[in-house]
Amino acid sequence: MAQTALTSSQFYMWRTLFAIAHADGVVSEEEVRFMAEALEDFPFSKTQRAILNEDVKHAQGIEVMFQGITDARDLAAFFKYARILVHIDGEFSESEQKIMQRLQEMRFKHADFDSLIGGADLDLELEDERDVSNSASSSVRAKTNLQYAFDNFRNYFMKSFRS
Repeated sequence: MAQTALTSSQFYMWRTLFAIAHADGVVSEEEVRFMAEALEDFPFSKTQRAILNEDVKHAQGIEVMFQGITDARDLAAFFKYARILVHIDGEFSESEQKIMQRLQEMRFKHADFDSLIGGADLDLELEDERDVSNSASSSVRAKTNLQYAFDNFRNYFMKSFRS
């Protein structure tokens, strides 16, 4: 089963995600695990893998990396993964909230709405952060639901690389 290499847009999607892991100034164990699993699961080239390994250690400019995501499907995938990533440690910090809001603004400022409508089968809705309870039990449920969503999306995303 041959795998197709990642496009530049897909690569920048991952670089942006890795940069977001640094957004609050603390890269949690869960965020490191998220990045390590991505490095294992996706067919990065040697050069891409080396760059991403550096991105794990050193924060990159989130908005600069985000501008490299040029495909509407990659943008949709980015926001799905980003929602998982910013909640993965159980805390959606103020700095993470601000950067996610900024990226949404950038997304819609340069959006190709015809392309977005053509990909309407993708779930482009954002979660309402007010619906997330601060209680410990809902936090555990949220992590379980996020992991389930991540696993399902990873399987969906990987299908595009299979011949």
